[in-house]
Order: sequence, then structure tokens, then C-alpha cells
Amino acid sequence: MSYSFFSVLVAAATVGGFAAVVGASHLVSSRTRSRKWKWLVVGALLLIYGAALTFRPSGWVVIDLAGLAGTVGGVVWVEGGLQTPASVAVFLTVAGVVDYLSMSAGISKVLVERYRAGTSDLLMYLGLVVPVRGHAIPIVGLSDLFIGGAAAVALLRLGLRPAAVMGTLVAGFLSALAYGLWHGGTPAVPFLAVATILLVWRHSSGSTMRGTPGTPASYQGRRGD
Repeated sequence: MSYSFFSVLVAAATVGGFAAVVGASHLVSSRTRSRKWKWLVVGALLLIYGAALTFRPSGWVVIDLAGLAGTVGGVVWVEGGLQTPASVAVFLTVAGVVDYLSMSAGISKVLVERYRAGTSDLLMYLGLVVPVRGHAIPIVGLSDLFIGGAAAVALLRLGLRPAAVMGTLVAGFLSALAYGLWHGGTPAVPFLAVATILLVWRHSSGSTMRGTPGTPASYQGRRGD
């Protein structure tokens, strides 16, 4: 397999996995009106992933479906707590710092080293995997899809344009992927954080510009003030 084909395969799988997580999570969050049913769905999705972690299936399709199910469950569980675009930016910033530290000298670095040494296959079940030359290999962490997915679904719920939200986060994933292929692996969340901060800043600036001069945008549309 050529390097170019491998790069395209990894990029397509990453973007496809992210889009699947956002689409499914947004559907569950928007269509499940009852909190009881919402949490039942979340619990079922997390149980599916928990079963995969426990029994460690060998088929890459099963691994991916179970991982995506758990990621969607996590996104639906968390995204409702992100109530403003600024809180989404803060969430990603904190997650980006944790991701960087984990990849530099924390649990993520240990997991990657053990996987490369052949002493542990846990990394297979913590990421989205693709078959390469008859072997399934992890290409993007489920934690990255979870964090990016939670940010995207929250921003969509808060009214940001879908094209801007998806385009920004996809650009963040692809930037991390390109750097990782060149550098030999890199944490993705810092790239997502920078991209989202820029999006939120542009959105906030645009909202302010649309307001009446001299009047805070939050007061626009109020009558009698």
C-alpha cells in the first residue's frame, strides 16, 4: 500500500467516523424528547462499548461499530452541559491541554508504546480502526471523536451554521492527521481547540456586528427596554 493511498484511507476514515458520531448524536439529542428514554439510549450505547472492551472481539467492523456506539453515548451524555459557544471553547481548551500531557508523558503515551511493542492490544479498542495489509490498526482515538463530537453537537444546538461547525472541526482533524503522519503521531484535541476557538471568536464578532451600534447584541429584539 502506497503512502498516498494510506493517507487518503486514514483521512476518509477519520472524517467519516467524525461525521457518523455527530450525525447520530445530533439525531438522538434532538429526537429523544423524554429524558428517561434519552438516558436509556445512552446507557444502551455505553453498554455495547463496555461489552466490546470486556470481550475484545477480533473483527474490525465489530470493533468500530461498538466504539462508535460508545462515543455517541458519551457525546449525548455530555453535550447538553455545554450551554454557550464560549463554554464549548473552554471545554476544548482544557481537553486539549489534558490530551497533550497524556500523549507527552501520560497514559496515552504508555498505551501507544505498549501497542507498538506488541504487549497490549487495548489501543485497538480505544480508537477507530481500519484494515491495512490484513491487520486492523487504530487511526484516531475515540476520545478525540468524543470531544470533537460533543463540541460539534453543542455548537449545532446553539445555532451555529452546520457548514461552519463541521468544516472547522474537520479542518482541525485533518490538520492533526497531516502533522501526525509527518511527525509520527500527535494529539488531535489541541488542533480541534484552536480551530473551534477561532470559530467561536468569529461567531461572537459577527453577532456583535449585527447588533445596533452602541447597544449590546443580547438586547436586540427586546421591546420596551
